[in-house]
Amino acid sequence: MVLVRVKALDRKTITQLLVVLIIFSLLPFVLGFNTYYIYLAAQVVLTAIMALAWNIIGGYAGQLDLAATAYLGIGGAISGLLLAFYKITPWIGMPLGALAAIGLAVMVGYPTFRFGIKEVWYALLTASLVVIIQRIFWLIYGSTEIYLPYFEWSWYYLRFGRYEPLYYMLVVMLVFVLWLNIVIKRSKLGYYLAAIREDELAAEALGIDVRKYKLYALMIYAGILGFVGGIYVSLTSIVTYRMFNPWLAIVIAVIGLVGGLGSIAGVLTAAVILRSIEEYLRGTLGATIPGLYLLIYGLLIVLVGVLKPEGLGGLIESIRRRFRGGSYG
Repeated sequence: MVLVRVKALDRKTITQLLVVLIIFSLLPFVLGFNTYYIYLAAQVVLTAIMALAWNIIGGYAGQLDLAATAYLGIGGAISGLLLAFYKITPWIGMPLGALAAIGLAVMVGYPTFRFGIKEVWYALLTASLVVIIQRIFWLIYGSTEIYLPYFEWSWYYLRFGRYEPLYYMLVVMLVFVLWLNIVIKRSKLGYYLAAIREDELAAEALGIDVRKYKLYALMIYAGILGFVGGIYVSLTSIVTYRMFNPWLAIVIAVIGLVGGLGSIAGVLTAAVILRSIEEYLRGTLGATIPGLYLLIYGLLIVLVGVLKPEGLGGLIESIRRRFRGGSYG
């Protein structure tokens, strides 16, 4: 049975994807190709990719997964270490990183879903996974920062003297993950996941294999993060245990919740706004009021929970209805 059938997208959706592509492609020109700002913009786009990948397992399937950086770090470590030690191109390392991340997801997800571990315990389990993987990496390599070899301009090794090529790779990945979210949401897999999110028992009663489809969603999510981890490590030029950042994994889930479970436009908007605010506060008030962005995150969660439980996606949908336009969903 075909779960995800790629159909021709309607004109509005194609237009929306093109608008996203154009806006992010023009951003370096707006920033004057400033190296520091391009790097920050790349971090924002990376966060958006991670949040949209999380939307597949968290938004569609309703699983509060807190292991995003475990999969990102695994992919980045494999791609980076292969390049640093064996001069193997990331074009091989990134698919291998994606496969490793998928393998890790299956190792964790299969027994978890098989034995019906509930939401809170699943969240704790996945949060612990990040710490465990980080500690294992630290035991092997310690606090050593493994630097990638320098090349002034090499597409083969994804090493450049500037950030723009990697930024545009991330933009292409962003549009791809947006497209994938749309395709999944409109497919049988998307309908099954929505049913599982709303009521697992009812979904099982309808004949939906809950464990199998949750595992599919987890594998897609992990595979995306494992692949993009290779771009991330090329961007930072360092392989380190800090790639397995437990806080960032929580931030990704917060962005998904603030954006609205299952809302593609809401998650994208939340990722761009929240990560931009975080970087701005770090750069301006980080020295005088450290951790201010943490307070902002906390306040936003409270405000969204009280005023708009369906997240930014609900707000965007309300605005869309007023103007009778299209949306990502």
